[in-house]
Amino acid sequence: MRIISVNIMLFAILLFSVLSLHAQNLAGLTARDYYKKLSAAGGTNNMAGGHACFQDDQKASSFFILRESKNLRDSKLADGGLSKLPQAAQDLTKKDFVMVRGYAEGIPWSGEELLEKDEGSWISDLRMLDERTPIRIRFDINWETLRYKYAVELLDMDLTYRSEAASFGSCEEIPADKQLHLEK
Repeated sequence: MRIISVNIMLFAILLFSVLSLHAQNLAGLTARDYYKKLSAAGGTNNMAGGHACFQDDQKASSFFILRESKNLRDSKLADGGLSKLPQAAQDLTKKDFVMVRGYAEGIPWSGEELLEKDEGSWISDLRMLDERTPIRIRFDINWETLRYKYAVELLDMDLTYRSEAASFGSCEEIPADKQLHLEK
């Protein structure tokens, strides 16, 4: 009986040590680390032809993948798939928009965000933060430098701008070999 309790205690100590080491390894992961793991596992499917975007804050653990409608349109035209889409989807691909797929620690947000062209920016539909605060997302990108600003704008009830919470960073093109892998 004594040997069993000693073995259980040794097992518990070993398990605690392994779990602590595992937790320490995960605690230091950055957004780029999560992106690399997700990409290697093929978990960024349907976002080929896009850009992976990372905040300037190196400690941030979230990132997003950005895809322009023109890339989606071009790929569907090239493979003959555009005519196979439902009419509503065909109509949508004719519009200019960007699709944002975000990830927090490698876990996807609840869905893609479609942002439509608004002069030099891309914006979301309005939604309510609470009963008196309409909000929208505004995304600005310099396509030459790939620097971006991603902001949640707080508006007054008459839809005038009140304030925003923004993050800044840069995007990088997803390499062509990764794009082929992602479409499998």
